[in-house]
This record gives sequence, C-alpha cells and structure tokens, in this order.
Amino acid sequence: MINTIIALYCLVDDLLKVSRHREDSRRHISDAEVIITALVAARFFGGNHAQSQDYLQEHGLIPQMLSASRFNRRLHAIADLIYDLQQQLGQVWMQLDGESEYLLDSFPVAVCDNI
Repeated sequence: MINTIIALYCLVDDLLKVSRHREDSRRHISDAEVIITALVAARFFGGNHAQSQDYLQEHGLIPQMLSASRFNRRLHAIADLIYDLQQQLGQVWMQLDGESEYLLDSFPVAVCDNI
C-alpha cells in the first residue's frame, strides 16, 4: 500500500508542477499532499478522511498533517484543481490505452418493492 501511495504522490506532484500550479509558501503541507490524503481515503479507507490522515501521519508519509477541519477547508478550496487533474489523467490514460473496449451493462434490476 505504501508503494502505491508514493507512486500516486509522485504522479500528482509531477502533474501539478507541469501545470505550473502555485501555492502559498506559508502552508505546512502542499496541495499534492492534500490531494493524496483524499485519494488514499477513497482507495483504501472507504472515503474516510480521518482514517487516511491517521494512517499517513503514523507511517511518516505526511508528518505535519492538518486538523480535520483545516483539511476539509483545503480540500474544498482546491476542488477545481482536483477536477483539472482528473481530466489530465483521463487524457493520459486514453493515449496510453487507445484500443480498450468498454462494456456497459444496462439491464434493469429491481432494487426494492414498491409498497
């Protein structure tokens, strides 16, 4: 898991550098670290940001982790940046794997009875 996190961090950090993203020098953790915390939460902890923050801090990957409220504010402040990164990654994956075929299962399945 740690190798995956490190690889993701390098990818996100490189994408931010290529896009010439600037951030305030007074911040304790970078925008890349905030994004990685959210990605780790989504991938390994079922979307639980608190567990992701604890894991990254305990393993020394992000030693100066933000408080929960500060992290939440930073995450919402860079929402547009995350969307742009997602678009860039989508373009990269499409270029690398141009011959993939995708199937969509559209068969309706009853979820509950209408009572």
